[in-house]
Amino acid sequence: MHLIGQIPKRNYFIFGNNIAHSLSPTLHNTGFKELGLPHYYSIFETVAVDENVREIMAQPDFGGASVTFPHKLQIGKFLHSESTVAKLIGAVNTVLVQYGEDGSKQLVGDNTDWLGIKSCIEVNWNGPVVDTQSAVVIGAGGASRAACYALQKLGVKKLYMINRTRSKAEELEKDFPALEFVHYASYAEVPQKFDPTPRAIVACVPADDFVEEDIPVALFNGAEHGVLVEMAYRPLVTALMKIGGRFEGWKVTRGVDVLKEQAYHQFSMWTGRRAPASVMAAAVDARV
Repeated sequence: MHLIGQIPKRNYFIFGNNIAHSLSPTLHNTGFKELGLPHYYSIFETVAVDENVREIMAQPDFGGASVTFPHKLQIGKFLHSESTVAKLIGAVNTVLVQYGEDGSKQLVGDNTDWLGIKSCIEVNWNGPVVDTQSAVVIGAGGASRAACYALQKLGVKKLYMINRTRSKAEELEKDFPALEFVHYASYAEVPQKFDPTPRAIVACVPADDFVEEDIPVALFNGAEHGVLVEMAYRPLVTALMKIGGRFEGWKVTRGVDVLKEQAYHQFSMWTGRRAPASVMAAAVDARV
């Protein structure tokens, strides 16, 4: 069913720097086409969140936007409000357009990064429900905050955090009082055995920070099955993914998988329709 002509066209964007090769336009434009929607998603490359961005969002046909790092930390100055989750995670990666009862346009910041991580774990889990009591997060930067929130929502109680700077990890810990944190400054400090055993790992650091020899097998060998979520896009197979891939019961996901999962949530928020995930995924996989 084609809705072109029946609903007004909206323009969607991705705001960022060095994003010429972004896969997001492929994802969303494939989804729009599949559902017969007249919308269009394009790249707007800018070194900063400036007046040009504000003007785009003020246009009557502006439908919403994706926001990449570091702009996701700065876009808030042009928004009317932010969701509770975006405030907790400290980043806006999704801009929504909402209208008040008087017809006034409201720009609302939200975050789907955590949903991308959560969905990656759920769709790859060995069983109908994610049931791990503990998990590992590598890194304590912005993506780590999204990872902590996703894991908390999945029912994780104990979180093993590997991060070089203890003070940064402890700062993050303050915002997630429901999680019991155990801190390690490096892979070398990781114990031979965890209690309880983690069955989910989210890596939120640049892939070239480590080589295979650095990574302890203790992260994987205590559990019969689990899911590794690698947030890094390049290389396509990181050192951590290579180690995880040696353990038969572990599912390994890539940075592009998180991108796809969070984009499905964005698509639904913008259009009010379920994202045609399989078609969108196939279009991206053809490019990777």
